[in-house]
Amino acid sequence: MFRRRGSSTGDMTGGNIISQLVYFAVPLLLGNLFQQLYNAVDAIVVGNFVSKEALAAVGSTAPLINMIIAFAMGMFAGAGVMASRYFGARDRKSLLKAIHTTIALSAVMGVVLSVIGIVWLRPLLRFMGTPEEIMPDAYTYLVIYFGGLIALSIYNAGASILNALGNSRQPLFFLIVSCILNIFGDLMFVNVFHWGVAGVAVSTVIAEAVAMVLALMALHKGKGERLLNFKDLRVDFPILKQIVGIGLPSGIQGTIVSFSNTLVQSYFNGLGAISLAGYSAAQKIDAFAQLPVQTMAIAVATFVSQNLGAGQAKRARLGVRQSMLLGVPVTVLISTITLIFGRGLLRAFSPDDEVLEAGMRYIWVFAPFQFVLSGTQIIPGALRGAGSTRFPTFVCIFSFVALRQIYLFFITRINYSITTVAMGYPLTWMIAASAIFIFYLRSDWSKFERNETA
Repeated sequence: MFRRRGSSTGDMTGGNIISQLVYFAVPLLLGNLFQQLYNAVDAIVVGNFVSKEALAAVGSTAPLINMIIAFAMGMFAGAGVMASRYFGARDRKSLLKAIHTTIALSAVMGVVLSVIGIVWLRPLLRFMGTPEEIMPDAYTYLVIYFGGLIALSIYNAGASILNALGNSRQPLFFLIVSCILNIFGDLMFVNVFHWGVAGVAVSTVIAEAVAMVLALMALHKGKGERLLNFKDLRVDFPILKQIVGIGLPSGIQGTIVSFSNTLVQSYFNGLGAISLAGYSAAQKIDAFAQLPVQTMAIAVATFVSQNLGAGQAKRARLGVRQSMLLGVPVTVLISTITLIFGRGLLRAFSPDDEVLEAGMRYIWVFAPFQFVLSGTQIIPGALRGAGSTRFPTFVCIFSFVALRQIYLFFITRINYSITTVAMGYPLTWMIAASAIFIFYLRSDWSKFERNETA
């Protein structure tokens, strides 16, 4: 497993930085693309084969899905940082302990989040002001989806470990397989069995279960060395403490920000089913547009963590700069494409002209500011790789929750529309990006330095 520095495809502690980041990030980007397709395909199928109300119902579930998953994903980010650091330091014993602790934690977390989600589902939907005409479908979709959270939790834990070791290709393959299964399942359950919204939810859970099995098999069999023995699954509490120390702030941030988005969702709900359907479709496009910076954030977190583990702080800093040079131009290009072809992209979700018009109003707000997300994704990713998560967490919570809600409270009393509500996103992106970038410039990684010439 531990070869000469820079000789392994998963080892980013030596060699050309740009090529390593691209080599690692491209499969990761494609994997994230297929992961986004899960909910997007569900929305496309119900929007075209069921009704625009069904599209609004599935779209309205996104903030709750993101909220209940965000906490677990933050914890797995902490696990990825620890695995990358042990890998970079060539500490095989600690790496295996981290892997087994992460998988055990993911199983428990999946069950707990599933129970919490189902128990609090109806009150949360009502709190969001979900329109009554879409409430039954939204509830049905989420009950089934939350019922399968253990599969999603374990898969993402396994994928986080593989990514931390520089292996972004296997998770990509698993997602391609599961996404194809989800597409065929959606079409079969909706068009053949006529299960409607319940059908796309069942299909998604089945596909995620397949991805979970593939990820566990990859860790259990390994390439040259077995990384996971099921009989050894247990929690190593010193390592768990480190995982929680890094992952908990990110998990809390993700949960609180996602909860804030449920409050934003309530403002869109108040505009009616047509506006909600348009917003839901545009939000799916927004999610795809954000993938490059989100992917680069994961790549740079792995790169920074491995290099700091190897005592190469200067190389870690250089990787952050080059990540930004890659991420910003790509995001600008995608934003331009979104603005030009937005209506055609929206048409994939719904043929309704009113829905298309509502969706385009949202796109014209978020697309021009998409590049700002480099500061709220890539830089925090680098800081997470260094184990510095508290300040970025505070800034994101303050900007995306407190400031965003203050803005929405006042603006909707002056001018209540899709445009004014949507502006809450880019305004708070810019505030958070500025603060986090200044913090990064002042951060000190010299404590990690051991051998800068290695």
